[in-house]
Amino acid sequence: MAEPPIEVRKLRNVNMKGGIVVDGFPSVGLANAIATECLIHTLKTELVALVDSPAFPPLSIIRNAMPSFPARVYASEELKLAMFVSELNLDPSLFRSVASTMLDWALNSNCDLIVSAAGVPYGEKEPQPDSPAVYAVGSTPNALKKATDAGIPATLNGSVSGIPAILLNEGAWRNYDVITLLVKVAPDAPDFRAGAAIAEALAKIAPGASCDVKALLREAEGMEKILRKIRNDQGLAQKSEQMYG
Repeated sequence: MAEPPIEVRKLRNVNMKGGIVVDGFPSVGLANAIATECLIHTLKTELVALVDSPAFPPLSIIRNAMPSFPARVYASEELKLAMFVSELNLDPSLFRSVASTMLDWALNSNCDLIVSAAGVPYGEKEPQPDSPAVYAVGSTPNALKKATDAGIPATLNGSVSGIPAILLNEGAWRNYDVITLLVKVAPDAPDFRAGAAIAEALAKIAPGASCDVKALLREAEGMEKILRKIRNDQGLAQKSEQMYG
């Protein structure tokens, strides 16, 4: 079965040679999606590309009365930092295509590293600290060294799923550096404390990157309502498409 086609529509040229690409597609707990949104709002970034596919749910994100694609690429040429961000709740059948698209974009842009993140749900009675610990897995020894040199300890055993898993496996196959950050998350809601921890870890890996964590946590309740509304709208759109498509 062929993978669904995914198109990256370039809006402007950007020099990313030697840079870092961040995977902001939502995973469990939305920690990576929250972290990339925080970086985009804190840093001076530009919208450089749109990501679209006929397999994506029919959804337009409206902000300030204007539409935008639900998957986009932002970049800072100065910091050599690019971020794939999305509000989409993707079907697992699309994970491999999305991961391959990110890898191809990173390679074609002469970037040196992809950083992703994966949420690991807390156990039923496990305490949830205000500042959860972040650990790292690398696709290559060099990728793991980059994480540990930044002060992020390695995790030796376990498993990763979803887009981060495919990025790791393909990175290992292609001998390309991928770091996946692991953090414990609340399983049934956007976890802003985990998102803040991932943002701080990203800032250690990407020189010059920063996130206004205090503002992120202050705005968490309002952002959670927006994320829930987007998810609800997406669910209604999918049901409508199934009924009338």
